[in-house]
Amino acid sequence: MLPEIQSTVREPATTNMYKGVSTAYTLIVVSYWTLAFSGYWAFGSGVQPYILSSLTVPRWAIVMANIFAVVQITGCFQIYCRPTYAHFEERIQAKNMAYRAWLWRLMYTSAYMATITLVAAAMPFFGDFVSVCGAVGFTPLDFVLPALAFLKAGKLPKNLGLRRTVKALCCAVAVLFSAIGVLACIGAIRAIVLDVKTYKFFHDM
Repeated sequence: MLPEIQSTVREPATTNMYKGVSTAYTLIVVSYWTLAFSGYWAFGSGVQPYILSSLTVPRWAIVMANIFAVVQITGCFQIYCRPTYAHFEERIQAKNMAYRAWLWRLMYTSAYMATITLVAAAMPFFGDFVSVCGAVGFTPLDFVLPALAFLKAGKLPKNLGLRRTVKALCCAVAVLFSAIGVLACIGAIRAIVLDVKTYKFFHDM
């Protein structure tokens, strides 16, 4: 996200934004996909929803990975919970509590994060709900919509052969990830149904 945000600061924004997005997607493919495929290759279908739970050694790598996960989640909280935080800030302004706004903001956001964390820890199959959200929300927004938006924008190469290739590639990406999203959603719902049968609070703690 940082390359994307920084690329909008300087002109020309379109060219720089494209470079930022390309960098971001390259990092995603190299890190997330490599981990997903290698994890499934190593552990098969028995891999834990949180892949670090399947590892025992080396200890230092597991600790570092957990620290990085905390850093990432903290950043995601600031981005995806922004509408909720904005609601809190509007209530603060409505009550004329500006002289202690930072304190109220800290209290609201900390309580919200603590509540969400408690709910996630209490539900052993919380990862399955995250998978449903990813299949329904993030997969279309991150892969399907950009490909369709690129085609809709109409800024395709003038060369006829290259134009057809780009169109075919965009359509293939949209169809492929649409199918992946549907299959992932079905798999996540099935996992929820199976996990409900052995449901127990804080089972994974």
